[in-house]
Amino acid sequence: MKKILFFAVPVLLSLSFTERNTDQCDCSYSISSMEEALKAPESVTCLDLGMQKLKVVPADISKLVNLQCLDLSFNQITTLPESIATLSKLKYINLDGTRYMAKLPAVLAKIPSLKRVDIKDHPEWSAVTKDAAMKMLPNVKVVLEEEVSKEIDIIIPGATK
Repeated sequence: MKKILFFAVPVLLSLSFTERNTDQCDCSYSISSMEEALKAPESVTCLDLGMQKLKVVPADISKLVNLQCLDLSFNQITTLPESIATLSKLKYINLDGTRYMAKLPAVLAKIPSLKRVDIKDHPEWSAVTKDAAMKMLPNVKVVLEEEVSKEIDIIIPGATK
C-alpha cells in the first residue's frame, strides 16, 4: 500500500462566507452587494463583497453601522478607506487574495472591536511585511497562512509496497 501525503490548499472560493466565519460572526444571512445593503443599512451584520473585481471599497460602507463581518477577498483594492474605522462593531475582515495591497492597511488598528483579519494568499509579501502586519494588530488574530495537511492511504491494485 502506498501512502501519499496531500497538502490541502485553501480553497476559499468554494466556501460560503458564513462557513468561513462562524467563529467570529452570526451570519445566518449575508448580503452580497452594497446596493442591497443600503436598502436597510442598520440591519446588515455580514457583507460579502468577495470576488467582485472592486478597485476601491465603496464609501457608503460607513453607513453599515452594525456590520460585524466584511469579506473583501480576491478584489483589486490597494487599501481601505479611513471611514472603515467608524465601523465600531466590525469583528472580522477577510482580505485574502487582495494582491494589489502592498501591506496591511493601518486603518485596521483604529477598529477596537476587530478580532480577526484573514490576509492569506499574499505570496508577494516579504517576511518583514507579514511581521509588520502581526505587530500592527497585537490583539487581533491575523491569519497569514493556512496550513492543512492530511495523510490518506491510496490502494492501487497490483502495486507493491
